[in-house]
Amino acid sequence: MKLSSKTHYGLMACHILGRNYPNGTVSASALESYISVSGKYLEKIMRILSGRGIVAANRGASGGYYLAKPPEEIRIGDIVRALEDDMEIIECVTKDGKCKCCPSSRVWKRLYNGINEVLDSITLKDMLEGNV
Repeated sequence: MKLSSKTHYGLMACHILGRNYPNGTVSASALESYISVSGKYLEKIMRILSGRGIVAANRGASGGYYLAKPPEEIRIGDIVRALEDDMEIIECVTKDGKCKCCPSSRVWKRLYNGINEVLDSITLKDMLEGNV
């Protein structure tokens, strides 16, 4: 299984915003520079994270992005699921998944639950402090 670059860049952006929390915002151009990603791609990522209440933005000359809540309240799982379609690795793991009796469905559900348990056990604050 391979996670998308969206997730990689989104986690990097949240890390940068976390390093600046609660002092202020980080401009889109600064994030683009730190992460080495295009403005359009970054905007798409930040829009998704904003929709999940992880980041927010201020407009204007002194505007930029910032964490919508403290790093200790943001689980890495929240970021990854936001950017990876809720980590639904296969249809079996969705709540309304049609695959109820497939012999492999328990394997996929166990994998899904295990991945999410690990991701939810780590906060952005843990990552910032190197406690991962």
